[in-house]
Amino acid sequence: MVTAESIREISSGVWIWHAYDQSVRTELYSTAVTAEFGLVIIDPIDLVHDAFHQLAKHAPAAAIVLTNGNHSRAAARFRERFGAPVFAHNDAVGELTTFVDGALRPGRPVAGSLEVVQLPGAGLGEIALFHRKAKGECHLHFGDALVNLDPHGLIVLPEKYCLSASLLAQSLQSIPHEDLSLVTFAHGEPLLAPATEKITSLVGQLSLPKNSPTH
Repeated sequence: MVTAESIREISSGVWIWHAYDQSVRTELYSTAVTAEFGLVIIDPIDLVHDAFHQLAKHAPAAAIVLTNGNHSRAAARFRERFGAPVFAHNDAVGELTTFVDGALRPGRPVAGSLEVVQLPGAGLGEIALFHRKAKGECHLHFGDALVNLDPHGLIVLPEKYCLSASLLAQSLQSIPHEDLSLVTFAHGEPLLAPATEKITSLVGQLSLPKNSPTH
């Protein structure tokens, strides 16, 4: 299991950590977000002891969220360490190797603050989390639907990893775009302002199935 050596705060109340996984030959990223009821930990990879302690001191953990069926990662260790429940979409549960305590559903906020956005077409049970912050700014936290790794930069999950690339293209039309000051990913560096323009431009270039709605 890959282990990150440190965490870094990229915005007020948002931390990320990452490490290279030789088994899949890519960088794995994890995010923690301060929400109304505590810390929400998204797609966690393991951390060394000191980094665990550093993360835990910021706020009690309220939830561990897995954004699709491929992201069990170190969720079981984080549940044990933080005493927080693990959540995933029902469609992801059968693929995960860790026990899931509760189901993610649109309209049911995570830890009081984060909205669940379903993104069918990527991996099983693919979701993103939308966080409307104070003063009108918004954050968006992706799993695999979008990737931001060198050398390609921001791209949609390649078709060979999708359940349906055309369905994913359609799903991405519904993601909230307004006032995005931060976007994070399970694979890749975060986008800072002006993140809205970059996400809107990418989604606007996607080819949609004929007769599919765009809103």
